[in-house]
Amino acid sequence: MDSFEYPLLSEYDPMKSAEGAIDPLGLYTIADSLGVQLVPGIRERMSRPRFLTAMAVGNAITRYFEDHIMAADGQSEPWMVYEWYAVEGIVRSRGDDPDLSRLPGVQKARDCIRDGMSMSAPRYLKTPTVFGFHGVYRLLADNLDIIRNDYLGDNGYRLLTTWEKEQNMGGFVSGQSGPGVSFRHQIESAVEDGIKKGATSRSGSWSGWRFFGNHLFPNRIPPMEAEVMRNFFLSPPDSSRMQVIKHLKSQEGHQIFDDTKSEKEFHLWLLKYVDENTKTLLEAILHYEKFARLLQDAFDDCRQAMTAKRAKTSPSELSKTPGCREAHSEIPNMFEDVAERLEPFGQTTRFLETFGSLAEKSEATIWTETLLDHHISVQRKKPPNGKNPWFERLDDGSVVIRARYQKPEGGRRDGAYVNAYRTNPLVAFLSDLEML
Repeated sequence: MDSFEYPLLSEYDPMKSAEGAIDPLGLYTIADSLGVQLVPGIRERMSRPRFLTAMAVGNAITRYFEDHIMAADGQSEPWMVYEWYAVEGIVRSRGDDPDLSRLPGVQKARDCIRDGMSMSAPRYLKTPTVFGFHGVYRLLADNLDIIRNDYLGDNGYRLLTTWEKEQNMGGFVSGQSGPGVSFRHQIESAVEDGIKKGATSRSGSWSGWRFFGNHLFPNRIPPMEAEVMRNFFLSPPDSSRMQVIKHLKSQEGHQIFDDTKSEKEFHLWLLKYVDENTKTLLEAILHYEKFARLLQDAFDDCRQAMTAKRAKTSPSELSKTPGCREAHSEIPNMFEDVAERLEPFGQTTRFLETFGSLAEKSEATIWTETLLDHHISVQRKKPPNGKNPWFERLDDGSVVIRARYQKPEGGRRDGAYVNAYRTNPLVAFLSDLEML
């Protein structure tokens, strides 16, 4: 059974680090491409669809600043300055909410408030263009025609005007007349001063902080706004994303995923209800994940064996682990079938180039050596300058596990997916939008 938790919005290893503690076998890239095709626009880090509204509101404010304008720090664009205010404002006004853990940058904001410091590039996320809420949700905003190329799309305007009406913010969008005009000017002025300073430029007593907590709190979506978003996610009606959402929000589909916490079990059930194109894609995912599980279990068994021995271990010893025996036996026989199933989705060449050496039928020790070589190759190719392998290789060919990668348990050998395919973020979205 797959074991998933909602993904945390945390940062990867620092760019200068020589460690690469994720995806040791290079399995993620193909899985990510398949996930993109199954559920376009959705990423695993997503969990709160109302950030799309926050982005639309921010666009209404920042789009009138001159093109290419930068804050005093020389790196932060107006939308980023707006994001500093939004995150700090939500924390200041709603910081007691127990479910703020999924707000990108929440801890950075808390640290700034505690230290009496302004939010700024040095005090915010290291890579905000990836891990801030604009970075996380930008692709979805583009896919749903909310914001494209820094301009509000038709759906973005619809979402923004619905928010304006429901929040009694008339005049906010146009800036002409109505109760929302003063709020707009208040936030615009703050962003303008933030650009000049290169940091948020308001005291803790500023009334504008409450604007973000009262009108853009990500954990609660008002009914009219939610209805608009529901329509976005359920179109076009023949898309694979719509089919996945439609059946995930059904009583049976949601019950299967809720009971098993397994994307594999949900996908197996889903096969009966989707069109042929989506079925072919799901079958490609299922076959690729069977391959991925075999490879991951073999590698995890190797780590366990190295950890247990606490000394150098030969490839011959590792080849006798259950995971290596099973992968050595099955992968060469299934490899061509997996490659063929990936062909309609443009991943066959990548699959052959990345994993082709593991498809060769050979003696068990040689195959295990190939697995170890594959890991080393994957690590060397990681940006920007390569990463260290998880073990040290000695002159006689034996290996010693590095301390931070020791593993007391071996592979799962339960057929569970190695990679994730957007079901968790979709469940979070459907819950927020009251579609379950």
